[in-house]
Formats: sequence, C-alpha cells, structure tokens
Amino acid sequence: MLSVIIPALNEEKFLPLALSSILTPDFKGEVIVANARSNDRTAEIARRYNCKLAEGGIQAKGRNAGAKIAAGEILLFTDADVQLPAGFLPAALAEFSRRGLDIATC
Repeated sequence: MLSVIIPALNEEKFLPLALSSILTPDFKGEVIVANARSNDRTAEIARRYNCKLAEGGIQAKGRNAGAKIAAGEILLFTDADVQLPAGFLPAALAEFSRRGLDIATC
C-alpha cells in the first residue's frame, strides 16, 4: 500500500487542489496530513477528504510524524501546494517496483 504524507501549515488554499490530484478514483492507499497547528481550515479540509491527521510540524518534523503513523509499505512525501499530474502515481509506483525503491519525495 502507498502512504502519501503531506506536511501542512495554514494550507487551506492549496490543500484541496493537492488532495484532488492524489485522491483519484484509481488511488489505492492513504493520505496523511501532518498538520503543524494550522489556524485556518487545514485540518477540517483534511478530514473532509478522509485523510489521516498527524500532529506535525513543517517539513522534516511533519514528514517524520506522518511516517510514524503510515500503514503503507511505500511512502511518498509531497507538499500541500503540489498538484500531481494525471498518471503520476501509477507511473511512480511502477518506478518503485522497477528500481526496488521504498521511499521517495517530490
């Protein structure tokens, strides 16, 4: 299974776009939003998209917090303002398999 981990701090503007690009009908996995005590609607948006929430921090701390609760064998770290292009996740998973990778970031 794939775990996508997103550190976030006050990302209500960008997070819905990022999550929509990840949570396509063919997505099989989990998304973890590592919320760094946002004072906007970041946590509410993550819950609306059925993401797991981790109490995180920005960047490294958030990635580590997300990784601690991840259930996937493969971890993909991205940021809340990144929109993945169509077909990115299947291509990335194929690359994981081809190269024997366990972790990646973008």
